[in-house]
Amino acid sequence: SRDGRRDETSKVNLVCTKMREVMIHAENKGITSSGKIVKEGHFLLPILSSYAKQNPPMLEEALALIKSNAPKNLGNQSKRKSVLLSESVQSSIQYLAFLADYELIFNTAIGMYDFDLAKAVARHSQMDPKVYLPMLKRWREMPDSMAR
Repeated sequence: SRDGRRDETSKVNLVCTKMREVMIHAENKGITSSGKIVKEGHFLLPILSSYAKQNPPMLEEALALIKSNAPKNLGNQSKRKSVLLSESVQSSIQYLAFLADYELIFNTAIGMYDFDLAKAVARHSQMDPKVYLPMLKRWREMPDSMAR
């Protein structure tokens, strides 16, 4: 029945939200409720799962988390190379794409006006660079007031 589906959705959302809260709390404290010591980012993939499996998916929050967990710099690599091209960010994007459609993730990044993040998402998708690179370039060159 329709109500049964709504109940199921609300249960999934409730479980995802509670699990995410517990994992974020443990990372912030540096220790789980069972006493295991954890570092920031320890629960990154399960937290991404909890965002992606909500109904509707919370992809903007998932992408923001990926970006906030990006390495602050890439060491002695070129300063021009974006931290969003780091292995950890790319593997997180690939993981998120396993749970949600690349195009939806790309469109969410565009909706966040984060064109570097959109480019990082598009790199691993089946999207044609001849299509998305000029589009991102055009949007990046627009004044913020017009782009939004």
